[in-house]
Parts: sequence; structure tokens; C-alpha cells
Amino acid sequence: MNIGLIFAGGIGSRMSTENLPKQFLTIHGTPLIVHTIQHFQDHPDIDGVAVSILPSWRDRFAQLVSRYELTKVNWIVDGGATGQESRHRAIRAVSNECPEETVVLVHDGVRPLIDAQVIADNIRTVREKGPAITCTKGNETIVSASTTEIDEVLPRDHLYVAQAPQSLRLSTALEIYDRAVADGDDDSIDTATLLRRYGHRLFRVEGPRSNIKITTAEDYYICRAFFDLIERNQIGG
Repeated sequence: MNIGLIFAGGIGSRMSTENLPKQFLTIHGTPLIVHTIQHFQDHPDIDGVAVSILPSWRDRFAQLVSRYELTKVNWIVDGGATGQESRHRAIRAVSNECPEETVVLVHDGVRPLIDAQVIADNIRTVREKGPAITCTKGNETIVSASTTEIDEVLPRDHLYVAQAPQSLRLSTALEIYDRAVADGDDDSIDTATLLRRYGHRLFRVEGPRSNIKITTAEDYYICRAFFDLIERNQIGG
């Protein structure tokens, strides 16, 4: 089995959208979380979708699932206090019903420009090699700085930006998230960080530069521009 695991438990504090969490902002009349899930809904290799959502917005999200006929959403889980806790809760919900060899694709609810090829490449990489981390090549110079003074200018030839999905076997997901909690860590930045911490090899999957995560208002407008471009190309084609 292959399961999309979408976490959308954040409140979007850097978006300045008053009381509306960023995953419910709309582009072309459709909420971002729906745009994101639709890619998994439409993919023939995805068997189901688990979503961790803000508890206070669970009913609103369930209405969207019904309205947009997102029939692969089999689990709606209350999100936790951190992204790690939200991911962990969704992993545990899936583990109650799916075999250990299931591939889970951990993805941000506010990363709606993923595509079918990236999903397929993640599944294939996990099954053939091991944990798959979607990345895009860095195109700017990266520096290291602990203060206002730059410590080091890093050569960018081998530098990539980690995106999502970050994909792995369900058994591995349970292992690393359970170990993190046992070690007193409940706020790791992402799945890749835990995989590396606990000694797992990671394999890169090429992702498009457009596969951005909407964190700030600027990200939202950039994402909307990509959607406009896609729509124009579809009309023109």
C-alpha cells in the first residue's frame, strides 16, 4: 500500500491572515489543503490519505472532504502542538490499519504544487532503495553565519533544498518518531532530520522548484502566480 500523510495542524502565524489558518486560504476558489490532497486523490498508486488537522477546524475540513469528493481521505486526525506531534499522530493512525511495509509519503498541507511524477518517484525510490527525500537544486550562494559576520561561504555544487514528500516505510516511520519522543524531542523540523539522526540512509528525489511550502504572505502570492501560469498553459494548450 501507498499512503499520503498530510499534516496541516499549523495556524499560519507568519501569514497575518487573522483567524483563518493558511491551509484554508483559497487559490482559484479552492482551499490550499484541497489543492494539495487532490494530487494524492488523483494518483493511481495512492491507496489512501491521512490528514492531521487543527482540532478546532476538523469539522470544517470534513465538510471540504465531502464537498470535493476526496474519497481517499480515510483518516482525519487531530493535530498536535508541534509539526512532529501532528505527523506522529497520523503515522500511528495509519499503523493501526496498514501493514508495516506500507509506503507513507509525508507531505505539507500547504505545499500544493507537487505533481504526479514526484509522487511516483518517491514511491519507487522507497521500494527500490530506501527513504526518499524530495529535493531541488540550490541556485544561490549559501553562507554560514552565527552572528552578523559570515563564517563560511559554502560551495553550492552539491547543495540541495529539502522539500516534501519525505517518504519511507511505515515501520521506519514508527521507529524514528517513537524514538524521538523517548529521547525527549517533540519538535524536530522534519522526517529527514529524524531519519538521519537515527542512522538511516536517505535517497534524493528530484522535485520541481515550484514545489514551495506556503509559510509567508510572499509565498502565497508566488504560489498563486504559479497556479495562474498553469491555468493559462492549460487554456492555451
